[in-house]
Amino acid sequence: MKLVAFDAAECAGGTVVYGSPEIVFTGVSTDTRTIRGGDLFVALAGERFDGHAFVAEAFSRGAAGAVVMQDGFRGPGTVIAVEDTLAALGDIAAFIRNHYHPVVVGITGSAGKTTIKELCASILSLEGRCLKTEKNYNNLIGVPLSMLGLSDEHRFAVIEMGTNRFGEIDRLASIVRPQASILTNINPVHLSGFRSISGVIREKQAIFSHTAQDGIAVIDPHQEHMDKVVIPSGLARFTYSCRGKADVTLKEVLHQSLDGTEIVMDAAGREIRTKVLLPGMHNVVNSLAAAACALALGIDPEKISRGIACARFPGMRSEVIVYRGVSIINDSYNANPASMKAALEVLVESPHTYRVAVLGDMLELGGEAEHWHAELGKWVAQAGVDRLVVTGEMARVIADEALRQGMDPGSVRIALNREEILKHLLDVLDRDAAVLVKASRGLHLDEVVTQLKAVG
Repeated sequence: MKLVAFDAAECAGGTVVYGSPEIVFTGVSTDTRTIRGGDLFVALAGERFDGHAFVAEAFSRGAAGAVVMQDGFRGPGTVIAVEDTLAALGDIAAFIRNHYHPVVVGITGSAGKTTIKELCASILSLEGRCLKTEKNYNNLIGVPLSMLGLSDEHRFAVIEMGTNRFGEIDRLASIVRPQASILTNINPVHLSGFRSISGVIREKQAIFSHTAQDGIAVIDPHQEHMDKVVIPSGLARFTYSCRGKADVTLKEVLHQSLDGTEIVMDAAGREIRTKVLLPGMHNVVNSLAAAACALALGIDPEKISRGIACARFPGMRSEVIVYRGVSIINDSYNANPASMKAALEVLVESPHTYRVAVLGDMLELGGEAEHWHAELGKWVAQAGVDRLVVTGEMARVIADEALRQGMDPGSVRIALNREEILKHLLDVLDRDAAVLVKASRGLHLDEVVTQLKAVG
């Protein structure tokens, strides 16, 4: 990436207030810890840190310029003043996007975004160099920083877009401007911001408003609420499903285990045999989504098969760790009602004789939090889990409903903290057991997995 200071200022609606407007930046950074010589430092103002306090440090570490929204900054490099540095970061990313011409895939939805992103990137990288969102950097900071990594060498880019308040997908999609957009599903998530499923739909469907006019909308038409999503008439629709008629469907499950699922797809009349290296039918559906997108972009089915089979995924998402005979299903990165239900299905379908669910709160459900946690308790009881360990503010709600639905009181434990969770699991070690660990990221249940591995 090469960016002239004058262009950066102009596209962001700012002004070069100090230094040369002709200087060329070779990168953009918002973090002085990772800044490189020649970078443009964007001073973001957050709830805990204000980047303006680190402008001097950025210059001392080699920054060639800084974008600020406070007066009086001077340094060895160029200073650009703007009204809003977060908006400026997005504007600069959009400017860079306009200078390169990869095929861009945008992904949003309530669940499955990161998995589908990794599957798509794995497939497309077999066709040409592919930029992708790293980890799950899918917000108003992470997406622009991802787009700023574009270069002439990239034939593809796969960008994940997340949201928890109105307007974010509209902004992100306007920066990314995908040729193909995948809407994974519509579920009750972030209801504290969106208030209702209607709000979730309105926010998520915004991705299609900024998809290229002759672009592609990739959806599962049989997913709940998908019939209410508005897709502009100019977009071609490419569909996938394991439950009904679609362009890409599940033809056969050959083998299923905690190591993944071997499947045969029907891809518009051609068979694709592959293995999804994550457990659960929800991840089979994710693979169908990636296959549908790739097929719509003209990728050969053989490369689709190889790309799915060789995809690798970030930890804490259906990650299976075998330790002292116990299979720990580490799905502690995040949680919502749909992903909880899917994870429970993975647990009960495991080949082990004893199954334990360690569950915590699903955050950001607003006024529907108690309802959905009661539903979770019901699902646990109906699934036939052998032991339930719950923690968090909604632990009692989950436990009480599980008991009401007939679960044995001796099998339901409420833990006040992670140390108590561990105590309730010690007798499970060295037996034929599967342990699911899942909650929203704010409960830090990944530390339970670490503690389990450290026992003894």
